[in-house]
Amino acid sequence: MLLTVKPVYHAFGLNIHSEVPFLDMPRVEGVPDVLVQYGKVPSEIPNAKIKGVRYQAGPGAFLMQVDGIAGYYVTEGRRILIEREPGATDEEILLFLMGSAMGALLHQRNILPLHASAVQVDGKTVLFIGPSSIGKSTLAAGFQKQGYPILADDVCAVTADGNNGAKVIPGFPRLKLWADTLKKLDTEKSGLIRVRLDQEFEKYFVPFNNVCDKPTLVRSVFVLATTNTDKFEIVPLKRGDKIDPIINNTYRPRFLEGLGGKKEHFKQCAAVAARAAVIRITRPRKGFRLDELMDLVERNW
Repeated sequence: MLLTVKPVYHAFGLNIHSEVPFLDMPRVEGVPDVLVQYGKVPSEIPNAKIKGVRYQAGPGAFLMQVDGIAGYYVTEGRRILIEREPGATDEEILLFLMGSAMGALLHQRNILPLHASAVQVDGKTVLFIGPSSIGKSTLAAGFQKQGYPILADDVCAVTADGNNGAKVIPGFPRLKLWADTLKKLDTEKSGLIRVRLDQEFEKYFVPFNNVCDKPTLVRSVFVLATTNTDKFEIVPLKRGDKIDPIINNTYRPRFLEGLGGKKEHFKQCAAVAARAAVIRITRPRKGFRLDELMDLVERNW
């Protein structure tokens, strides 16, 4: 079935045939690597190795239920089945499809998903990693305005081994930015699509042109953190200290407890740490001084 030529979206190096529209992403003709379809999802996975509050995972299978939105069933790195709940919007379905469901699928395909944003600098990739709301997407958007192409946001797919180094595969050409971030960037929110209907969740999909469709070597990884002081600090990490931030900022690492592949995951993280500079950059917690942060990053990448 997957061998039939269909209209597909292209992201993470994969041809994705999807019944869920990926907003205004262009479609091309190709042989699908992944099918995304609506249908009935199971209530549980018989071989689940781990069960969380909203998800279960076992070898080759991942199941997630998002209340009021949908159930997502991801199998063998090749298919995502979605059972939509009444009242859920396409945007809400897409939010979790592009996030946790796609992260699980990449894990199943032994592609390292990092919780990161990525921009291209002189033909190589600069990554920004760190916890949610630390400023990864904001930095990427800021550098895009200066002419640096964005390769990925939120879920950043990396192929990594000891021989060929670490490369970022361009992902979905979408940022997700809060309304106050759009204001900082002098970007008009009218015409943008809201991520969720919840009026308290004022976050928007922001499209960008993905000018690169081939994997790009990782040049440097900036680990973002905050401090209660008023100072910026930058510290290049050495040897063994480089790998922990990569491991800790893997996208949904708990999924691996059920899916398997933890040894391969460690090897991938080690390959990233071995081939790229890893730099911790700490900014003041109060006030997002974007221009100063960008200047510091640019001088050290």
